[in-house]
Amino acid sequence: MDEGETIEQLRKENEQLRLENGLLRAKVSELELLKAKIAELEARLAKYENAHTPPSQRRGRNRRKDLNEGSKGTPGQKIGHKGVTRPYVTPDKQVDVTADRCPDCGTELGLPFRIESKIIEEIPQPQPIIVTEYKIAHYRCPCCRKEVVAGDSGCPHEGKFGNNAIALATILKYEDRLPHRKIQDALTRLYGLKISPATIFDLTRRAADAVRSEYDAILSKIRDASILYVDETSIHVQGEKHWIWAFTTPFETFFVIRKSRGMRVLLEVLTQRFDGIIVCDGWKPYSKFTNRLQRCWAHLLRESKELADNFEEAIPLHKALKEIYESLTKALENDPPPKVRMYLWNLAREALRHWMAKDYFEEKVLKFIGKISNGFEYWFTFIINPGVEPTNNRAERALRPQVVLRKILGTLRNDKGTSIHERIMTTLSTWGQKGLDSLQMLTALLAS
Repeated sequence: MDEGETIEQLRKENEQLRLENGLLRAKVSELELLKAKIAELEARLAKYENAHTPPSQRRGRNRRKDLNEGSKGTPGQKIGHKGVTRPYVTPDKQVDVTADRCPDCGTELGLPFRIESKIIEEIPQPQPIIVTEYKIAHYRCPCCRKEVVAGDSGCPHEGKFGNNAIALATILKYEDRLPHRKIQDALTRLYGLKISPATIFDLTRRAADAVRSEYDAILSKIRDASILYVDETSIHVQGEKHWIWAFTTPFETFFVIRKSRGMRVLLEVLTQRFDGIIVCDGWKPYSKFTNRLQRCWAHLLRESKELADNFEEAIPLHKALKEIYESLTKALENDPPPKVRMYLWNLAREALRHWMAKDYFEEKVLKFIGKISNGFEYWFTFIINPGVEPTNNRAERALRPQVVLRKILGTLRNDKGTSIHERIMTTLSTWGQKGLDSLQMLTALLAS
């Protein structure tokens, strides 16, 4: 082969290599685009499908499928479950239902041979509003010469709508979660009360003013709590991201909305004198605020379950954590004495150390082990402190109505609306925990 043929062959090979290189570059670009798309989709999915998302809130969840795959049970009440029948109430009046003649042949029927009793519960027909004119007497004290104005519990100091209207509009918004225009429709339909959405907002402001002392009293009880469950979730104020914090006990719940998700909110609400135990998730500000913590086992087990679903080496780890949790909760059911609790505490710590010391290779599993290690001192507080729950479900349940309201409201409009939201939701939630009638309680406070 002469020199010219060699050069021509090399030229062809070079063109072929250039072509292949271009194809490879195109494939690499396509792969990079696919990787970016996958990362974007995983990020969007992680917002709703992650270890910290409760199973009941996961999108696209097939409840029947999960039930059948997770257990051999079936939906509905279990076999042998005792049914509940609505109890009869004492009737307010009696109506005799009689007939004179047979509807077929027209013959007189005479006296009935049997009387059947049927008790019906009915709501009254929509009632028109009651308009009352108050003639308020003003006096001049003959001694100190001050003006004295007579008062009546049914006559509010502000505005022209009564206590019942203020209380009902507030309950419809915050407990029944109706938008202002739906409240407007409901009040018009039931009572013929013509009222604007702006006025409804102002009625909730008056209700918030009435419960201010109750709000402050609940805050004092929260600060003195020996065990406190705390959680937070996002909410928008004027379109900007804020956080609504829930501080709850079995008898009180306190809400604040702040732009911060950091420790300064804990310092503001609880103050430095707080010496109770906080049950919480793994958010860092809690451990900076106090070392008297109980980390949430529900979060831990959800995260380990997710790892076990994706990595084989995490399967025995998840199983072990689940067994530790279940054995401890069962052992504590009968409230053992302090010596037994201390024995269980030491045993649980050794078991957890054993699983932390094993060799793991997957990056996400190693990160999870680091999380367990960082919170090691806070996983078993519930063992040696009777009354402390091992999960933060109590605070999460307190936040659920807030999540629903967040979807309805979209965003709080201003600081005034934020303050109203905090006070009303705090008071209504606490009354609900105590089994009190919110409408009656709010009406009574407005009258006082």
